[in-house]
Amino acid sequence: MKLNNIKNMKMKPYYILLLLSLTLGGCGKDVLEEDVYSSLGVSNYFKNADDAEAILNATYASEQRRPFRDYFIMSDVTSGTLYDRAGGLEALAKSFETFSWGATHSFFSGIWARHYTTIYRANLVLDKVPEIDFDENRKKQILAEATFLRASAYVILKDLFGPVPIITTSNTSADDRPSRPTKEAFDKFVTDDFKAAAEVLPVTADRGRATKGAALSQLAKYYLNNKDWANAADYAKQVIDLNVYHLFDGSADRSELFNPLNEDNSEFIYIRPRLAVAGLGDNYISHAAPPSYRWKGGNKENYATQFKTYSSYYDSFADNDTRKNAFITEYYNTSGNLVQLGKDDIRNFKFKEDFTATGANSGNDFPVIRYADILLSRAEALNELNGPNVESISLVNQVREKAGIADLSLADFEGKDILRTAIFQERLWEFPAEELQRQDLIRQGIFIQKAKDRGLAAQDFQVLFPIPQSEIDKNSNLTQNDGY
Repeated sequence: MKLNNIKNMKMKPYYILLLLSLTLGGCGKDVLEEDVYSSLGVSNYFKNADDAEAILNATYASEQRRPFRDYFIMSDVTSGTLYDRAGGLEALAKSFETFSWGATHSFFSGIWARHYTTIYRANLVLDKVPEIDFDENRKKQILAEATFLRASAYVILKDLFGPVPIITTSNTSADDRPSRPTKEAFDKFVTDDFKAAAEVLPVTADRGRATKGAALSQLAKYYLNNKDWANAADYAKQVIDLNVYHLFDGSADRSELFNPLNEDNSEFIYIRPRLAVAGLGDNYISHAAPPSYRWKGGNKENYATQFKTYSSYYDSFADNDTRKNAFITEYYNTSGNLVQLGKDDIRNFKFKEDFTATGANSGNDFPVIRYADILLSRAEALNELNGPNVESISLVNQVREKAGIADLSLADFEGKDILRTAIFQERLWEFPAEELQRQDLIRQGIFIQKAKDRGLAAQDFQVLFPIPQSEIDKNSNLTQNDGY
């Protein structure tokens, strides 16, 4: 079957190369080692422009094809809005629900290896592509895309583990044992990479590709999570001033933003693209569906594992908030019976059913950064800088208006603490299941306290996860995070 004949697949022009490039390398056995599953190797591969494109797509593959479940569980389950029951995944998720994880958990080693694979491949591009003779403009863009992907991988690693070893070359060996940099050195490296990428990347590109707006957005979010309010506000403004992004306006129902039929919209700044085919699909909804759920179309799989949303979170939405429509409280089962979901058994169907899905492979793109996040990020940063102000209120109201709820009024906020709480509440309603809630709670300074309020024995050092024990064992210069 030709890829461009697959109906309703949202096929991106570089997908075929991306899929083929998966054969170029697998997850590394070591932070500095890379398996190559091909007759082609580093020494004989980098000869022409097609080779450069292929290894760049391999870099995209390792960054964008990561399974959603590990980072998703580490963010949203720890935040206390949802939990996991039944199936094989429950045992892996339970320690994140109870704040009892240890350094040997498979999620930590998997995420570490996966993102250092991205870093290795990006460094391979940066090392080898300059030597290839082809169009200089395209070469510069390839190098900028690789720089963006490398920095993006480091952002995830720092979010979970704090500053991790910075590796800037593919010419390493298993004998190299890098140490962890200072926070200042790490932050400078990441922001310098994004700034360099933003100078070269195009304003628009095929969906899933890095753009100028994506790099500027990563900078805005990185500075925001570091509480560098001035830079966060500035880079968010630069994204806004590009005038290429807008809140989704294709429906009066805000939850329709995540319908696969509506994904070609200008709110998604940077995505992890998905297709309803094996190896390129997303299986979130198969985890969220209740037992014997009757699908509306397609041939979808219902997993034993079930992601369940707490009723207290669902009840926090206003009745007229159309974002509430993403959740189901009842459903028809395969026998045609209407089943009512009980307390703390609500299901988040935010990533709506894809009628082209096959088995557990759905084509729901995942938004890494979208425009609503940039608007609320600037609103937050401006409030931290200046206290309640007209622009912050206006930015929040843009999002609220799309959700169908009443505007906020500046007169209702006497101090920055009160507006901060309102902005974070808006984020809580706007971004469920988008891997942002843990970051938001940490930035607000209440991540651990919220866990304690749920009766958990959470400790202050658990704002970071432990460096994988397997990496500590291999690298005598790699220090563990405090508390582990």
